[in-house]
Amino acid sequence: MRFSAWSSLSISVCSALVLAAPAAAHLSVNPSRIHTGQPADVTFSIPNADNKIGINHVTLGIPTDFQLDDAEAKPGWTQSRTGQAITWSGGLIPRHQFATFSIRGTAPAKVETVLFNVLVGDRTGRSITYRVGLDITATSTEDNGARTLGKAALGVAIVAAILAVAALFVGLYVWLRPPRP
Repeated sequence: MRFSAWSSLSISVCSALVLAAPAAAHLSVNPSRIHTGQPADVTFSIPNADNKIGINHVTLGIPTDFQLDDAEAKPGWTQSRTGQAITWSGGLIPRHQFATFSIRGTAPAKVETVLFNVLVGDRTGRSITYRVGLDITATSTEDNGARTLGKAALGVAIVAAILAVAALFVGLYVWLRPPRP
């Protein structure tokens, strides 16, 4: 079959994009969503899928609406901060291994998806930049879990107490009323 409309350059570019997609899928962020205006610890899992030399520097570019407080100190790595960017360097993520890098800050006040630029590189100067999204969701006013169960139990206890007091008054009335002739 002949595809004359496709140049070899187009095929190469498309193939590179298809092959690059799985590598980006391995870089992850946890949690993947946080509530507006809430403090959060955000952890990035940085893989070394196939770099034989090993990854020796990681830079997180923090979105301007995310208030950056501090970053994790990692043994064996040096850390530097320039504005909204944190760089860890000097350590090593060996081939087919991963490492985690964490930051602490406050989520933006509006619902949106913020994008972190994550640059990973080796000592030869080769680097890859990933864009990782973090969903900022509205603060939930729903009351879930143990608090809801606790409120339900309190409601049942109040109703039971009211019924017990009513039964006490009925009992006292029957006991104290004069006998019928």
